[in-house]
Amino acid sequence: PAEDQAIFDLKYYLKDDLLVKVDRSSMKYSLETRTPLLDYRIVEFALNVSPKLKIQSGVQKYLLKEVLYEYLPREFFDRPKWGFSIPLSTWLGRDMSYLIDDYLSEWMIRKHKIVDFEETQRLINAFRNGTDYLYNRIWLLIILHSFMENDKKML
Repeated sequence: PAEDQAIFDLKYYLKDDLLVKVDRSSMKYSLETRTPLLDYRIVEFALNVSPKLKIQSGVQKYLLKEVLYEYLPREFFDRPKWGFSIPLSTWLGRDMSYLIDDYLSEWMIRKHKIVDFEETQRLINAFRNGTDYLYNRIWLLIILHSFMENDKKML
């Protein structure tokens, strides 16, 4: 299963998500970036390494970390991951809260008849009362209703 996930990530997640984000964010600032760990020789090696060397005692990327510990401080690896996330929760709570009002209004939701207004209102209220993790669901509902409102002719 872990090997299947690695192949999937290589074929789709990297190509269609992460590398696109790296390209866009670097090009915005006229930066030329490289992805040395995606060199075909390293990828071939990684795909052929024993799974026991990839994950050991719950430590992911075990072999890579063991090699790099010689060259980089351990603190570099022993910290939580962070990626390309944007502060969407903060934005929806402040500067972009108008999107909630515009696209998740009772009128808009009842017009398109895709989701239940009361359930949507419950999500919005919970989000606005501090349940931050709901921002993703709210964002998806905003995108859905924005599409229905602006791009319905594409259907």
